[in-house]
Amino acid sequence: GKARLKMIGKVNIPQEAFLAILKT
Repeated sequence: GKARLKMIGKVNIPQEAFLAILKT
């Protein structure tokens, strides 16, 4: 959810990993 998005925003991760988390 949005909470995860905020955490992801703080940690610079590859967009691929970002999409993987969204799919999970």
